[in-house]
Amino acid sequence: MIELNNVTKYFRTGFFGIKKNAVEKLSLYVEDGKVTGFFGPNGAGKSTTIKMIVGLIKPSAGSIKINGFESSYYKARLKLGYLPENPSFPRGLKGMEIIDYYSKLLYKSIDKKKAEEAMKLAGIFYAKNIHAHKYSKGMMQRLALAVSILGDPEILIFDEPLSGLDPIGRKEFKDIIFKLKERNKTIFFSSHVLADSKELCDRIAVLVNGKLIKNEDIAAIEKEAESYAEDKKDYGLNAEYGTPTEVYLYDLMVKNKKNSEN
Repeated sequence: MIELNNVTKYFRTGFFGIKKNAVEKLSLYVEDGKVTGFFGPNGAGKSTTIKMIVGLIKPSAGSIKINGFESSYYKARLKLGYLPENPSFPRGLKGMEIIDYYSKLLYKSIDKKKAEEAMKLAGIFYAKNIHAHKYSKGMMQRLALAVSILGDPEILIFDEPLSGLDPIGRKEFKDIIFKLKERNKTIFFSSHVLADSKELCDRIAVLVNGKLIKNEDIAAIEKEAESYAEDKKDYGLNAEYGTPTEVYLYDLMVKNKKNSEN
């Protein structure tokens, strides 16, 4: 469904415009009908990668294809829904008015019933007549989710969808992802919260300093984590994380971050 091949993205920084790679030679395949978690520390390049996939920025090198189309081609995005990291909407519009507005931007018409179904699935239908600028962080996330699933897209890309939500909001948002998974949607979401890995994902990709360091099914990663925990049992595991998988991924990210900085 989504295929990245040797993708690099650099930005020019400083007075002299020195090139700095945000993503470097990234090759990644997102499977049809699976939930793929894209993990990494802040600044790893996750949001940059997602923005390239959805066509907001262009890669400096390499190629990205969605359903066989280059990501820059409009047909690549016809069956794609996108939830940005920090969604925002125009002031003065109510929730339902925003849904109506975005419905008209899509390539096909969406009737009122379908628009309301999107709001109900996202759990924000109760606030349809409230002005969006009065929404809480969690409500804004839900409204943005409703926008992303308008038209029933096959592929859903979420950038840090659980960021800033309270425990109740996180639980409810995860339940929504499970419902979308039951509908056989292809879901690619980024996160730096390792606890989201086992609970939500079929597959995990880990990015550190713009480089892919892990890309495997969750079962394979759990097996590696169990072996890693066994080797470390005499030294003790990091108490901040509750499972061997979290500890393994955390230590993997720390090790690779240190290596890339040396």
